[in-house]
Amino acid sequence: MIWLALLFAGDVYPEGAPWGHAGAPGMDSCHACHWENAAEAASPRLSLDGLPPRFEPGERYALTVTLAGAGDTNGFQLVASAGRFEAITATTQANGASIRSVQSAGVWPVVWIADETGAPVRFWLAVNDANGDASEFGDRILLQTFESLPDDIRIEE
Repeated sequence: MIWLALLFAGDVYPEGAPWGHAGAPGMDSCHACHWENAAEAASPRLSLDGLPPRFEPGERYALTVTLAGAGDTNGFQLVASAGRFEAITATTQANGASIRSVQSAGVWPVVWIADETGAPVRFWLAVNDANGDASEFGDRILLQTFESLPDDIRIEE
C-alpha cells in the first residue's frame, strides 16, 4: 500500500503545485507539503535576474527565476505584491500576480508587468529542489524575497 501511495504522489499535481504556496504573508510555501527538511529562508541559491532596482509603471520586465545547482526535479512559485506575470514558455503558468512552474527546469524565464502602485513591490519566491522520488519526503524548500521600487520614490540617504 505504501508503494502505491508513493507511486501516485508525483501525479497528484501534474499541472504544477496548487496556487498560493510562494510564502508571501498569509500564504503557505512549498514547505506546507514538503515538510521533512527545514525550509531555507533567504537562500543564496535563488535569484530573480532582470528585476530592476527601480521600475516604471506599465513597463514589461523580462525576469529569470534561477535555482543554482538545480537537480533534475524542481519547481517554483513566485508572487508579487503588485503587477502581473505572463508565462512566456511552456515551463510556466501565470495567474495575475502569481506564476508557477509546470515543468522542471532550474531556470524559468517570465515577464512581469509593473502596476501604477506608487509603492515598493515585494516578490516572494519558493522553490522545491526535489529529490525525484515523487513524494513529499527528502525535498529541499528554498525561499527568497526581492523588492523593486517605483521610479518616482526617492530614498533619503
